Amino acid sequence: MKLLTIKNIGPIDHVELNMKRVNVIMGPQSAGKSCILKIACFCAWAEKRIQLEQDKNGFSDYEFLKENLIVFHKLDGFIREGSMFSYKTNHMSFTIDFDKKDGEMFSMAFNKNGHWEYRRSRVAYIPAERNIVAVIPNWFEVSLGNTNLKSFVSDWNMTRGLSNTSQELSVLNLGIRYYYDADKKQDMVRMANGNPLNFADASSGVQSVIPMWVYLDYLFHKQYQGQNLNKLSIDADNENILQHIYNKKYKPGLAKRIGDNQAYIGKIGMGKLAFANEDEYKECKSLFNSFTQTAYSDIYLEEPEQNLFPVTQVNLIETLMSEMKLHNDSIFIATHSPFILYALNNCMLGYLVKDKIEPGSPLFEKKDCWVNPKDVAVWEIRDGALSSEIDKKSLTIQDKSGLIRSNYFDRVMKQVMADFTNYIAYYD
Repeated sequence: MKLLTIKNIGPIDHVELNMKRVNVIMGPQSAGKSCILKIACFCAWAEKRIQLEQDKNGFSDYEFLKENLIVFHKLDGFIREGSMFSYKTNHMSFTIDFDKKDGEMFSMAFNKNGHWEYRRSRVAYIPAERNIVAVIPNWFEVSLGNTNLKSFVSDWNMTRGLSNTSQELSVLNLGIRYYYDADKKQDMVRMANGNPLNFADASSGVQSVIPMWVYLDYLFHKQYQGQNLNKLSIDADNENILQHIYNKKYKPGLAKRIGDNQAYIGKIGMGKLAFANEDEYKECKSLFNSFTQTAYSDIYLEEPEQNLFPVTQVNLIETLMSEMKLHNDSIFIATHSPFILYALNNCMLGYLVKDKIEPGSPLFEKKDCWVNPKDVAVWEIRDGALSSEIDKKSLTIQDKSGLIRSNYFDRVMKQVMADFTNYIAYYD
């Protein structure tokens, strides 16, 4: 469960989103899609930080919020009178109210029942400007400030070397492969004919899709294959997390229940700790693993269709739905493309009719991309609020079966065809 409410931030007046494992938001330019995506990403990151530290720490400080939300996600000028948002999951809830004074803006509470069921995720934001690593030759020298774009560039730099001359990465259905040439310190593309091409000289579509796909491949696969490229498994960090868990859940009241000489001593991480009994030790050891080992990725993706031909957009969605199943990842997409919706609808429809599709048929070959509509939420945003002619309760643009129905793209197409009909009346 993820419930996000946003009021009076940027173009958003009031939205309430009941997020699922697959989330898509669409609408016109400057309607607030990216604003929602950024706040949702911040909330996932905030929950993770609070859970790992078992305390709200800097979140009560406006300067901390400014640096990690407004500056990082480029929301300067978006905060106005009445700006606030709240976030609730199975593990905890919090509210940030910008009308309150510094030190009181942030309030939170752990969920008594779900607090300790948290599993660590990797929170990943993939911005629309991702092709900067191709179009600007010296991107590593560009000052980007403390922003989500800088964070993505850092992630790109961390992951690109994992695809090298001996392990080239296939890119969707394009018939090309990406690799990093460490000797030349160049990003390269192996074309369908086998010839190498400098990444900077590739087409705009290739320049947009490769940074996205290299990082997604890391999220889906390579981060679990033993490469310690991030700091998640550094012993010192893990020991700090262990102490936060222990101090919050096990240390209080320990001396009241038993004498020190009666404690159960168990080894976790780099040292030993005292517990009331062996069961508590085993429970703490399990929590330590859940809080220090990445279980899945929480992905926030801007405009995945950027510069891609419709067929490739469809293949991208089908591949995403398939790859996400490996670790039960979640994704939130902001899009302008009707083909993203059409492809997702087919993935859901395939799930609904899966028992009727014969093995060996062309449709059955797509079974890995089928997704339960109950795990999908699709919204349209218009005039600062979610808009739906179908689902008046949760305001998705899905019917009772979960399939996508009337939406902005359909209305535009109807208008285009109506204009065509009117023009054709004058054509001889």
